[in-house]
Amino acid sequence: MGANTENIEYLFRFRDLVAKTIEEHRKVIATHKVCWWGWWKRPTEQNRADVWEPLSKATPASPIRVGLFDSGTGSVYVATVTKVIPPEQDLTTPVPVPAGEEHLIPEYYRKSPFSRAWMLFAELDSKPIEFFGKYSFAEAPPLSDYSKDVLDLFRGKVIKTSNELRGMDTTIWRIRPRGDKDRDEEIILTTRLLSEPVSNESRDLQSSIILHLTDPHFATGPHRQKHVWALESDSPRKGSTLAEAVQQAIGDTRIGLVLITGDFTFTGKTEEFREAANSINRLLGLFNLDRDRLVIIPGNHDIQWTKTDNYDETARVEQAPQVARRNYMEFYRQLYGHDPDESLVMGRRFVLPSGTVLEVCGVNSSSLETGQDFLAGMGKIDESSLDRVAKRFQWHQSSTAFRILGVHHHLVLTENLEPMKDYYRGYGIAIDAPKILRTAASNHVQLVLHGHKHRAFVWASSVYELPEHTHQKWGLGRVAIVGGGSAGSVETEGNRNYFNLFHFRGNKLQLDMFRSENAGPFAMMRTWEASIVLDSEGHLSLQDWKTDPGA
Repeated sequence: MGANTENIEYLFRFRDLVAKTIEEHRKVIATHKVCWWGWWKRPTEQNRADVWEPLSKATPASPIRVGLFDSGTGSVYVATVTKVIPPEQDLTTPVPVPAGEEHLIPEYYRKSPFSRAWMLFAELDSKPIEFFGKYSFAEAPPLSDYSKDVLDLFRGKVIKTSNELRGMDTTIWRIRPRGDKDRDEEIILTTRLLSEPVSNESRDLQSSIILHLTDPHFATGPHRQKHVWALESDSPRKGSTLAEAVQQAIGDTRIGLVLITGDFTFTGKTEEFREAANSINRLLGLFNLDRDRLVIIPGNHDIQWTKTDNYDETARVEQAPQVARRNYMEFYRQLYGHDPDESLVMGRRFVLPSGTVLEVCGVNSSSLETGQDFLAGMGKIDESSLDRVAKRFQWHQSSTAFRILGVHHHLVLTENLEPMKDYYRGYGIAIDAPKILRTAASNHVQLVLHGHKHRAFVWASSVYELPEHTHQKWGLGRVAIVGGGSAGSVETEGNRNYFNLFHFRGNKLQLDMFRSENAGPFAMMRTWEASIVLDSEGHLSLQDWKTDPGA
């Protein structure tokens, strides 16, 4: 062991997402002599008893020093552990610190749902140590996507660079000071998280339930009251945040996938996207999901078309498309860690616990066009982006996959008479809705999910070709359509907000619609059910919605 090398056996990963992690924990130590550090596990990680059991022996009289790896900067800090609260066998729920010690947690994540274990720090160094090239892997890292032969290459190998650690889907490593006979080579594995917006690589889901949210409209500054819930950043906080309200409504229900169909913000400002990101990260933590189990698309409020800070629905387009999308694109990068698609499309393939393949395509329906009297965010879809996903997933071929299309704007009228003024303001139906429905049906999309109108909506349509077109197939298919209302906007009929849960139950799809009134608790409003059958061409087809599942 070198003269300046500490005998560290455990290395924990962290990253500054909401606040400066090291600085905030050091503030608590400065005031209270100790602080709690939460373990934010990856969804794929186990309880790591091999680490937590020996760490549990730490006491004030016999402390244990651990390393803290900042995956953002690549720095490693050292902390002194005097007590541990190990994880439970069931890793789906957070582990609390002892009652009365909540003040020893930095305020920014005091109510966080992420922590599955805790370490009590009596010291936390302010400056990073010289780490890379000085320490080695004491054992093969526990990564499920690699063979034993590959992982064994790391045992007794020098940790050369921060990229070696970043490429591993784990938050804990067992390490030791470098030995004279350790292999001195760099091995970089690719992280298991997807690194592109459209990927046909399959991801398993922990549950057959999809959470659909739309139009949360996180708002700050002069528009703060446009969002009905408390914000994650509020201090002190009055009432529930959106993430808390959703979790309280569904209780212990396990979620497999979250789909959000736009209008994250009210004006598209950076600080509003920051609040949206905080809420999404909170949701993922509550449901033990990673970002590969999240699909998002923008809404018209997420595209800034004017140069002013005010939301002026009569303003004409003043921003070039790339400039108008800049804040949303940065929001996407921060969430996913890779660049968004140029058309802001997303494509993902999932496998339900039953073995059913689920293919999800989200497309941007917010164009940058304007008329004499209507706002810029009118509904128009870049058809080429939908075609690109269809080709990537080979939707033209026979398949028993269930396909979902997420858009922001509605594709059929959502009420008996849509106000005429809405068309002139750009709030109407997507202007290319029939064409998109025909494209979706011809690609065997069974379900379309949307937002925009702030109205809960359930529909199904048989889709046909235009009469003057000659095609071998006249009927293109049947498409179900569900609107999600608004999960967080104040501008709704009767002060009602909504979210949806979709349950895949064998050959049935169940839709549970939840409603909140006057920012009160969400409660189940109604349940629908539709049968999933195999048509004559070998594709899945969703039948009529029924409000009485037993009928």
